[in-house]
Amino acid sequence: MLAATTVVAGVLTTGGVHQAGAAPANTSPVSTWLMQQLLVLQPGTTDGGIYDNKPGYHNTRAGNRSDDYSVTDPQDQGGPSNLAAAYDWTFPDAQRGSYGTIAVYSNRLLAAGRANDPRLEGWREFFGQTDNDTAVEGWDFRKKVAASSDSSHLWHIHLSENRDRVTSHDNKVALLSVLKGETVNQWRSTQLFTSNSSGGLVHTMRGRDGSWTRFGDVKSATGATVTPVDTASAMVNGEQHALVAGDDGELWHAIRRVEGPWTVFGNVEDFAGEIGTITRVAATEIGGALHVVVLSAGDNVHHSIRRPNGSWTPLHSVEAFAGDLSDLTDVAAAGFLNGELQVAAVSGIRLMHTLRRTDGNWSGWGDVEAYAGNPGGPLSVSATEVNGIFHLVANYGFAGVRHSTRLPSGSWTPLLKIDDYTGNRTGLALDVATVGFTSGELHVVALATSGAVWHAARYGGGGWSSWGDVRGYAGDPGTGLATRVSLAAGWRS
Repeated sequence: MLAATTVVAGVLTTGGVHQAGAAPANTSPVSTWLMQQLLVLQPGTTDGGIYDNKPGYHNTRAGNRSDDYSVTDPQDQGGPSNLAAAYDWTFPDAQRGSYGTIAVYSNRLLAAGRANDPRLEGWREFFGQTDNDTAVEGWDFRKKVAASSDSSHLWHIHLSENRDRVTSHDNKVALLSVLKGETVNQWRSTQLFTSNSSGGLVHTMRGRDGSWTRFGDVKSATGATVTPVDTASAMVNGEQHALVAGDDGELWHAIRRVEGPWTVFGNVEDFAGEIGTITRVAATEIGGALHVVVLSAGDNVHHSIRRPNGSWTPLHSVEAFAGDLSDLTDVAAAGFLNGELQVAAVSGIRLMHTLRRTDGNWSGWGDVEAYAGNPGGPLSVSATEVNGIFHLVANYGFAGVRHSTRLPSGSWTPLLKIDDYTGNRTGLALDVATVGFTSGELHVVALATSGAVWHAARYGGGGWSSWGDVRGYAGDPGTGLATRVSLAAGWRS
């Protein structure tokens, strides 16, 4: 049964989404989450089951014979041995002989299989109904050949997942991208969200092919009246979550759905608690949840989590655990696949760093410049994760836009000026943003006092592209200078 629909913080959500620890026996919590997402994706469908004590992927590896096809390949010999790796998604209208709905999703899967779509690299197979005949269509993603099964798949879609991906959240998000009808380019896109000096909010998207969409007016799309002081955004399950710290001191949140429409902005503090005037905001995704870090006018760093079901945890003080800072002017956050959250903050003329471990405990603040060099006083900061490495980009004004990495060992590379590697210069910057991909690429945007919206990429091998002005492709980001900017990656690919 579908959960009831509710409105949380001004956006439409579906209650009853499974949280970690709520999964049945032999089922990964994130597998239970995926099934709930399928039911939300197509209202009226039902859960046909994940675990079943029978041969194949519905059973665990330990519960199968050693020669079963679902356990013999290397992709199925990894991952927990006690978890099922298959999903049955049932379409009641197809049970009544009406195949229009099931055919939409079956055809998307079949087309993606035939195209060798990278989003399905972690999946073994699917069976379903793509037309109105009595034959079951399917595809073996591993062997790259057509497949079929028994007639029950005329009314339900069966999906088998590589067993070494059963606990992977990203693998399931990639599947949902296919089912939602996104293109690979959209899946791998970079979202740019910025404010301007006339109080506007605009959005553009860069595809992995380098193309940019035209800037769109977010305030017109959402009906928002807030004047932005700062912006942040993060991609969660294919949807862009936008945060705005307003001149009213409040924190506002809206979502850009996969298909493009925006929800209205809702006041986060109505649900996460009032903490006074919010001056800066950062956001990132961890395990399907949105993590938000803010600065308040009282010189405090606060953190909240928007759970997958739309509810918010209270905004709590990070400094109560990591130590006090003063003269706070900016903050950045990066989420890691292992569940860690790393945070950087500009405190006076220092650049500070802390991390929230998977158990919820925070490390003490550390001085980045004590290890990465001191180019002067930072004006703004951004951060992202690339393959387990923390990448930090900071605006040092006349000392340039700088880049450093924090390795898993805790050591830092020097804060190097990006202009020294791009072959051209940004000029004096107002703000910076960065986002990374598992390909090793790092993308950086710098807003210049000249009005330019500069973009550059650092490739996996360490070389940089030249700076290019986004305005030449996406148009003008509104009246006045672009002032605060954020980037979000479609997925970690």
